[in-house]
Amino acid sequence: MRKSLKAGFTLLCVLAFFGKSIARENSFRSPAEDSLSYPLQNFVRYASPLCGTGKDGNTYPGPSVPFGMIQWSPDTGPGRVVAGYNYRDLLIQGFSLDHLSGAGCYYGGNFAFTPIVGIAKETPPKDRDTFDVPFSHANEITRPGYYSVKLDDGVTVELTSTLRSGFGRFTFPTDSVATIMINSSSNVWGTSTSSIHVNPRERSVSGLAVGGHFCRTSEETTIYFYAIFDRPFLSYTTWAGDTLVINKADEEGLTSGAFITLDMTPGQSVLIKTAISYVSIANAKANLEMENPGAAFTSQEFDKTAQDANATWNAWLNKIQVEGGTDDQLETFYSMFYHTLLGPTVCSDINGQYMGYDGEVHATEKDRLQYANFSGWDIYRSECQFLAMIAPNESGDMAQSLLNDYRQGGTFPRWGVPNEDSGVMMGDPAAPIIAGFYAFGAKNFDLHDVLSGLVKAATDSSVYAPRTRTHERDALEDYLTLGYVPEHQQGGYGNVSMTLEYASADFALAQFAESLGDTHDYELLMNHAQNWQKLFNPATGFLQMRRRDGTWAPGIADSLAIYDNDRAYVEGTAEQYVWMVPFDLKSLAEKMGGQDSASRRLDRFFTQLNAGFRSKYSYVGNEPCLETPWIYCFLGRPYKTQQIVRRIVNELYTDKPIAYPGNDDLGEMSSWYIFSVLGMYPELPGSDVLVLGSPLFPNAVIHLQTGDVIIEGHGAKQNAPYVTRVSVNGKEWNKPWIRFSDICKGGAIDFYLDSTPDPQWGSAVTSAPPSYDLKK
Repeated sequence: MRKSLKAGFTLLCVLAFFGKSIARENSFRSPAEDSLSYPLQNFVRYASPLCGTGKDGNTYPGPSVPFGMIQWSPDTGPGRVVAGYNYRDLLIQGFSLDHLSGAGCYYGGNFAFTPIVGIAKETPPKDRDTFDVPFSHANEITRPGYYSVKLDDGVTVELTSTLRSGFGRFTFPTDSVATIMINSSSNVWGTSTSSIHVNPRERSVSGLAVGGHFCRTSEETTIYFYAIFDRPFLSYTTWAGDTLVINKADEEGLTSGAFITLDMTPGQSVLIKTAISYVSIANAKANLEMENPGAAFTSQEFDKTAQDANATWNAWLNKIQVEGGTDDQLETFYSMFYHTLLGPTVCSDINGQYMGYDGEVHATEKDRLQYANFSGWDIYRSECQFLAMIAPNESGDMAQSLLNDYRQGGTFPRWGVPNEDSGVMMGDPAAPIIAGFYAFGAKNFDLHDVLSGLVKAATDSSVYAPRTRTHERDALEDYLTLGYVPEHQQGGYGNVSMTLEYASADFALAQFAESLGDTHDYELLMNHAQNWQKLFNPATGFLQMRRRDGTWAPGIADSLAIYDNDRAYVEGTAEQYVWMVPFDLKSLAEKMGGQDSASRRLDRFFTQLNAGFRSKYSYVGNEPCLETPWIYCFLGRPYKTQQIVRRIVNELYTDKPIAYPGNDDLGEMSSWYIFSVLGMYPELPGSDVLVLGSPLFPNAVIHLQTGDVIIEGHGAKQNAPYVTRVSVNGKEWNKPWIRFSDICKGGAIDFYLDSTPDPQWGSAVTSAPPSYDLKK
């Protein structure tokens, strides 16, 4: 590894961890709490929280720890911004406590803290922009676990966090009065009700907000907060609606909040600690007192908390240690790695309580955490596999969390937020997510209960969530009867896309069933997985929409490559969706006329890499196209996979604010990048098959719980993506794929690379990755 990184930093990181460690149940383990067999290196310096905050990456720059429940981050404007922050904006509205990283819809923004130079205002804020302040990116400092900005009015805001709590330091100009506004109704979609409570004797403020509406859905979540200040309150006013009252402690309404003017020496800082809960204000307070005790209320403690958060990130980023490459490549790699660990997020409190999908309070088992914010349609493709590799214990808790949601709510969530499934997108992503967790190392969940629930959801159209009045699988009765989702189906949208999603889910679930010895459900679901073939129209060579009587729906043949407003294809076109049979690409190629014909068609598809969802060309900025660059390995042309993947890595990803080809979607796009530069990809959902590309770095070590995986890229360079030879565990390897089980107990992959293609390596028909048709 990099010889310039000294052992002294390793000792510093380890000491920082143990200095903050508190032994308790239902808490979070960092890698440094385990016995490490390798020295920590300073990789956190390469990770940029600003990565992806520009254009449509939709990430946020504020501090959180891995899978953190709280994300105290700036909200910019004017107006509403996805994830709260956009790099192009030059106004900050406030600093709110919850955000989603890379989602495609507005969400969160609750309990914004806004510093105001001067005494309390005479009227409540009219909207989120009322008290916004200009700022410059030149006055921002960001690193994992810490955010700072000096606003143009002279206030410096510094933020850091623990798993469930935030710690802020607000420094005001020397000649000013210091006021903090806390807006209980700052949710990006507004609130249906909110409340605020000020306790000047305890120097505390608390409240609740009811809102949510992720992607404009009807779901609502109640979130609570508790905050304490290190300075006495000189005065305070609260509001509800348009009414502002001096020294009134409690307010409740559609909008509410408080102005707190602080008794402090001009030029000094006010320290604020805050925490959230989805159960109660009392739990938010307990989260704060356990993770960030009020007795330690000094600037030195703030600095130590920020150092601990940074050290926690460094230990996690050391799970994969890469060597070589340019600084830009290292910065992109570790920025992407950082973003894979921002979701799903913990939603259970320090006492184990969480709000269930039945609207009741539940408690986790000892030493377990409950998780929320599962971007289902996205993360089943490679994010869940990546998390299972490097965080198997956490991933097992995530799988158990999805089972808990099913037990309490009636269905496995499609896009789960705290307390409820938003139902966004379509398909049945919980099946490939959980199967992917299992295939890549997460085993610590109720395996057979999960399997039973997922099989029931895939085969019983009566599975139903009473609170949201939704089915887990839309149009399931038609799918089971006809073998496809027909035109004008009841529920959902995009019937071709839905059929393909169900086929992939059935394949993944079949692999999970087989691994648990359930041959009956394996065979049943493998047959269901072949339903994609019923939509292949040999006359056009596309997967098309059919009616219930089996006829092809009219009008579609003339616009196969045109976006059809999600009628048949969700966020895509027929040209983009025709490839979405990752588990049976051999059969798909045969239907297209054979490997040569399919390869030429794929060549045309990659005329453009990121053409958008209305195009006949590739759109690798969206999930349906993520597996397409790897298809060449199934067609006897792995060198073309190596070429296209490296072009995407080089041209469409950076560590800058404009960093991604599309939304990061809670780490999915980041995980695609990480797998790609390591030289492999989990193409088949629910399977442990890894299709091989080529590594970007000369050396990478993945530290798994079960053993180290060493990836050597002999001759690796930015312009040398082509494989001439591979060995696995010291043996010559002529196949462009391996299984995770080949390396998961400690293994080595040696790639020999060149800047000139080698069409021979891995091209034999017998070397292709597995495809699963009805006969298998």
